[in-house]
Amino acid sequence: MKNNIRLKLLSSAFALSLLFACAPKDTNNINFDFKTLKKSKKIELNNKDLNEINYENNIPIKNLVPFKNKQEILSKTKFGKKDPFSEGEINSNKLNSDFKLKGFLNTEIKKFVFVSYLDNEGTITEESIGGENTNLLPNGAKVISIEPKNMKLIINFDNENFIFEM
Repeated sequence: MKNNIRLKLLSSAFALSLLFACAPKDTNNINFDFKTLKKSKKIELNNKDLNEINYENNIPIKNLVPFKNKQEILSKTKFGKKDPFSEGEINSNKLNSDFKLKGFLNTEIKKFVFVSYLDNEGTITEESIGGENTNLLPNGAKVISIEPKNMKLIINFDNENFIFEM
């Protein structure tokens, strides 16, 4: 037990002496020459020049292109929100990840497809048109064909055919 205490004291004394030996001797001596620093240039401008210069980039303001107004940008958006500047959830009106194919049902009279779209679930047939007789398709989307044997559904939306398979 006495040997352990002596060993700890001896090792701590050795560690302290090593720390003090490696420490810098003079901390007040800083070798830095302030003469190498460059002075800032003073720019003299007239009142006319003050109105035409952007201080951040030194670009004449008269050469800048003005922002497009809100109506120009809104007229160019095709999908998604009608107003890209508005807050809130995107209410997309196209076939995207919100449309899910769940299953097929083939009867002697009709062919049905079980789908979910925007938290609505139900069946659609070959006569289904979005916005007219079903809320399970985006507005204007029309079912072209249902093939239960191949597990394939073809929907036309914005003059483009989308094929969904299981």
